[in-house]
Parts: sequence; structure tokens; C-alpha cells
Amino acid sequence: MKKKILALVCAAALTLSLLVVPSSASNSLFFLSLNDTLAPQSVQTTPIQHSGWVYVPVTAFNNRVTGINFGVYYGFTDNNESLIFYNLSGKTMTFNLVDGTASATGGDPPVPSKVVRQNGTYYVPAYAVCRYFGLSYSFCTTDYGPFLRIKDGSAVLSDSLFISSASSMMRSRYNSYYNQSGSSNNNGNGNTNPTPPAVEEPQVTQENAPKFSLYVGLRASQGTDITATLNALANVKATAVVFFPADTLAASGDQIRQAAGRGHKVGLIPVGDTAEERLQSVRKGHDLLSRILRQETWFVLSGDKELADAGYLCWSPGLTTKSGGTSTQIYESIVDYGEGQKGGRVLLDTRTSGPILAGVLNQLAQDGDTFLVPRETKY
Repeated sequence: MKKKILALVCAAALTLSLLVVPSSASNSLFFLSLNDTLAPQSVQTTPIQHSGWVYVPVTAFNNRVTGINFGVYYGFTDNNESLIFYNLSGKTMTFNLVDGTASATGGDPPVPSKVVRQNGTYYVPAYAVCRYFGLSYSFCTTDYGPFLRIKDGSAVLSDSLFISSASSMMRSRYNSYYNQSGSSNNNGNGNTNPTPPAVEEPQVTQENAPKFSLYVGLRASQGTDITATLNALANVKATAVVFFPADTLAASGDQIRQAAGRGHKVGLIPVGDTAEERLQSVRKGHDLLSRILRQETWFVLSGDKELADAGYLCWSPGLTTKSGGTSTQIYESIVDYGEGQKGGRVLLDTRTSGPILAGVLNQLAQDGDTFLVPRETKY
């Protein structure tokens, strides 16, 4: 029988009725389009229906899997109790995997709020994620199965033109899966739908190997709380050297103890106009720090030869980020530096907001970049 694409049920303005997959399509192939690309039929990219809602695998937002970067990223908390979606602008959507609740910073909680797990794959409600992060969402039905399209401003074709251009590919997949499966499901109306075949799990390749490794330093500022910054580091299991001005140690005792208590190294920022003045400030700071922590440190944020000759470890960053930079600017500057050097030392400023740093560090970790542990013998 000659196949033709059915009339689209997509509407310009989304309504709740368009978020639900018709029951007659529940056993058919489910197609996903990302911008102007028809995603392959794999466990990493194929949507599902759950309780009448459309869900997509979390990997649909992984540009290493799909080749499409929507600027939306995700990760799991250390205890694997929550799945977190975020972008580099500081927007965060959190799904609690234990109790099935969800929340979004500065927005309404996603509906539905439950994450579905099938065969080791996590699926999230497509419309809720797309709406919160500003992505366009379209649901249509075709003769070959339901069709979901997610797009941003990079898409060129309209939904109707894209489906028209992709119809032959969808028909080929439909026929191939039907013939290979050797079975079908009757929907009660005399029509049959193919059973989607099993797919292989993704393999680790050189493409998703770590790109570069970084030592991380933090420049602490008097009166600035470093808790949010340390939390951002903890999320990616990164250890840093936290540098405090040598003349503000007495007023920074709580911050110093918090940094050391959470496993980070503590260093000093010399003060003074001359090399001798800076050396004296470090010596005094070294003694005071020993009393605060009951331990010594030899890290100093300086390139002074006099300090190196005196036995201090001069930590000279290859890149110092700007405290007023946006998340995108900070991320891109680190990537440009790291890829050019195959790694190095990056100095972050604790005056940069915690959500911005969290977004940057999480994305670096998602990219496969690694954070090295600084030691007195190697940094």
C-alpha cells in the first residue's frame, strides 16, 4: 500500500492535548527530530510514551551523542538521588529520582515531575524540559509512527517541510524494522505496527575521551562567601588551591577552615609594593595560617623569584578568568586555553556567582575534561 504522510496535528500554539501520544501509536516506531536532523532509532534518542506523556532519553540533550548542542546539559548528584538539567545562564531543573518530585529555579515545577527509567536509560518529560529552557517543541502523527521535534533558533525548515523531506527515510526505517522484527502488533483496527528492534549500548570512543586536564586555583576576596564556589567544585569532584590575601587572614578564619576542611589546599596572596614587602607579608601570613589551621602551606599566588628562592611554591596561572564575565565567556576562555595547552593552571575568582561557576565546571566535566589534584610536589 502506498504510504503518504498524514495531515499534521501540530499547532502553532502548543496546547496540553498535543503533549499526549495517541494510544494507537504506543507500539509503533517513535521518531525524533533535532532541528533539521532525523535522529537514529536507538535507545539514546528514541522517545517513549508513559502515562500519556511524551518522554525523551536524557542523552537526547547530549551533543556528543546527537551532534546537536542546544546549550542544555545534565548530570547526577554524587548520591545519584537527583538528575539535574542546567544551562550556562544559571537555569536549573532538578528531578528527584527517589520521591518523584521536581523543581526549577525561577520557574514552575515541571509537569509531569517523575523521571522514568527503562532498561538502564533515564527518560524525562520532553515538553517540560523544552519549555523551561526555551526550546521549541512540536508533536505530530504520521503513517509511520508519532513524530517529536525539538528545535532552537538554528532550525531552518518548518515542521511540515521537514516531515515531507524526511518521509522517505521514515518509510524506509518502518519497512526495515517491520521486516527484520518478523512480528507486528495489531491496534484493533486492522492496522499493524512494527515492534522496534533492540539496539546496542553506546561504546566509549576516542571522541568522548578527556580533552585536557586542569589545576584549579581560586582567588578569595575579603567579605565574599566561598561556600557556593566550593559547592560548585564538589559537584565535579575537583580539588583546588584557595588563595587568601596575606593581610586578611585574621578576618577570614572561617573561610580558611571551610576550604581546608573540604579537602582543598590553602595558599597566600602576597601584598606589598616591593619584592621584600611581599616576602615579609607571606612570612607573616604563613605563621598566622599555621595557627589557624594547625598546618603549614607553601603555596603562594606569585611569580616572584625572591619567594621561590625562599622555598615557597609560586603558583602562576596560565589563565585568570574575569569575575564579571558571563558563563559563556568564562567557559570559552577556559576551553581555548586548555585545548591550546593540553591543560594547565586556571585561576577562578570567588566573586563570580556560584551558579555561573557551577555551570562552567559542570560543562567542562561533561565535555570529558578532568581536574587534577594539586600537591606540594606537583601543581
